[in-house]
Amino acid sequence: MSSPAPKVPQQQQHAKPQGKQGSKASKKLSEGEADLYLDQYNFTTTAAIVSSVDRKIFVLLRDGKLLFGILRTFDQYANLILQHCVERIYLTEENKYAENELGIFMIRGENVVMLGEVDIDKEDKPLESMERIPFKDASRIKKLNDEKKFKTETKKGKEYARYGLIHDFHKSDMY
Repeated sequence: MSSPAPKVPQQQQHAKPQGKQGSKASKKLSEGEADLYLDQYNFTTTAAIVSSVDRKIFVLLRDGKLLFGILRTFDQYANLILQHCVERIYLTEENKYAENELGIFMIRGENVVMLGEVDIDKEDKPLESMERIPFKDASRIKKLNDEKKFKTETKKGKEYARYGLIHDFHKSDMY
């Protein structure tokens, strides 16, 4: 049988800052200082998107589409409005790509897998070595590749199920 744990004296939990430290803690930040202070933190909410407004971003959607455009606004659900939006398909095995201009485009936040800013000085560099093909052709090839991936993932899910494991894959998750 074990004995009860020894009592440890509690430390003061609400100690007040003293001296110069106390005056620094109560000093108010200007708006500019607050912005700089907040930029140092990685937010896990839609507030992280604030710095990307009016900048070129890419957005990867659940269905595997890759969109590029200027982020104009967003809301608390990460619904996005892109201006000059372009859907791009990369066919890396064939070293080809295709683009489809969409104009102003709204994206429902629940479909966003990932987004990030695009360095506009470096964006076209990879495309220079790739062949541009018609969007219809690239879309057809992507659809065939997606169907092949769906069959592979479904087969993998059945194999995992044989061992009592879950392979969480949905047809809309093609990223």
